[in-house]
Amino acid sequence: MRAVLTGIAICVGIYLLLLFLVYVFQRQFLYFPDQSVPPRSHLDTMGITTVEVRSGLDAVLQSLWIAPKASDSPVLLFLHGNAGSHFDRIPVYQALAREGAAVLGVGYPGYGGNSGAPNEAELYEAAQINYDWLIQKGIHAQQIIIIGESLGSGVAAHLASQNEAAGLIMIAAHSGIDEMAQRQFPVFPARWLVKDRYPSLEHIDHINMPLFWIHGTNDKLIPFAVGQRLFDAAREPKAAFPIKNGGHNDLWNRGIDGIIRKISVRLARSASPTNSAS
Repeated sequence: MRAVLTGIAICVGIYLLLLFLVYVFQRQFLYFPDQSVPPRSHLDTMGITTVEVRSGLDAVLQSLWIAPKASDSPVLLFLHGNAGSHFDRIPVYQALAREGAAVLGVGYPGYGGNSGAPNEAELYEAAQINYDWLIQKGIHAQQIIIIGESLGSGVAAHLASQNEAAGLIMIAAHSGIDEMAQRQFPVFPARWLVKDRYPSLEHIDHINMPLFWIHGTNDKLIPFAVGQRLFDAAREPKAAFPIKNGGHNDLWNRGIDGIIRKISVRLARSASPTNSAS
């Protein structure tokens, strides 16, 4: 009996140690930033400008900007996923800007040469100050289309619930990191230990703009059913674009940039003064 109790105690001790480590290092499991920065000359040849975006506390973040071809072009505010940085998405920004749209690739704290460390509050603030930067440039809210990808979909949902915009596009969206953490660590009460929740399901009912959801039907990281539940909870108008056999990281190879360009043109037309008056 003593040996059995000793074995149980050891197992419980190991479980509690692992639980402690998962809790303490949870942000290392969630964020995978790349801090490398390409040379400015390389960015110039690609038609990309680095811009400094300041918060009210005078913190500075660097984001990436592709200017619009016309004053009434759609402006895409892009919130990327948890790995790499905004610099890794330059080919995506270029594809989205192909027909004249502007793109602001949001730089997160702790990513791509930016100081600080990523967490939920910091990413929310980064999204907001980038949105405010666009408004301060004289861009009307109805020109702005908020795009959130994977982890960034949670940031986008929060931003869209707090601000006006022409529309919200969510790519491989989750319903909340607490649910995703429980899926990843089913042996732990992960749902209750998450520091950065990004509760998109709570924000979705406060979003008053057209919603467009893009998700791969074969996504193993954020299952299609998870995104579907979020989409179903959203208000009208909304439209879904399931990508047949698409996974989590191959959607851009399956032509979703074309879907987003079409959505952007449609939203820009509906927001134009001519159509508003008709």
